[in-house]
Amino acid sequence: MLDKSNRKWKDIVTGKLELKTDNFGLQMFLKRAVTRFATAQPPGELEKTVAELHGFFVKYERVLAKEIAIISK
Repeated sequence: MLDKSNRKWKDIVTGKLELKTDNFGLQMFLKRAVTRFATAQPPGELEKTVAELHGFFVKYERVLAKEIAIISK
């Protein structure tokens, strides 16, 4: 799994890197994050959201193995 400081996490959260997934929970998380960052956010909000996304992947690592392989390329 990529380290939390890897740039790809920020790109996913802001919608610069589209991550296709069949996992409904991840779809909801990503939709909420990308919509949030479509407008300017207060300082620190991006880092907070990246930490939440990374934590989601850590918690559901077994279920999200396919998505982790895609991100890790």
